[in-house]
Amino acid sequence: MIATAQAPAGLPRPVAAMPPLRRWLAMLFRRHPQTYPPLAGVSALISEQALAVTEVNGAGMCVVGYRGLLNPQDRFSFVLSLDGTDIAGDAVVAWRRHGGLGAAFYDVSAAERDRLGQWLSRRGDTG
Repeated sequence: MIATAQAPAGLPRPVAAMPPLRRWLAMLFRRHPQTYPPLAGVSALISEQALAVTEVNGAGMCVVGYRGLLNPQDRFSFVLSLDGTDIAGDAVVAWRRHGGLGAAFYDVSAAERDRLGQWLSRRGDTG
């Protein structure tokens, strides 16, 4: 006898399994940060280190010059300074290599995301 389970009506069907978190986060940032120049007027404060930012979008950021103990999948707090506008929140390390660090935004308030979106719009980026 084969047992089958049926979901109650109205519930969504199960979603296929997500790839491992590290691989999924690494897909967000495929570039090597050391090959791109830092963005003018943009910096990030991570673990009390002021770092140059080479890329920022609605999903996360890439920084160069990080010297610390954060490893992939570690969560940390940050302050991102965008031409005088500060955005604070939490992020997750997607990858780390050669002093570069890619981070996916994890916990950023709606107001902070709005300010980031406005800044990206002024620059002509899609976020």
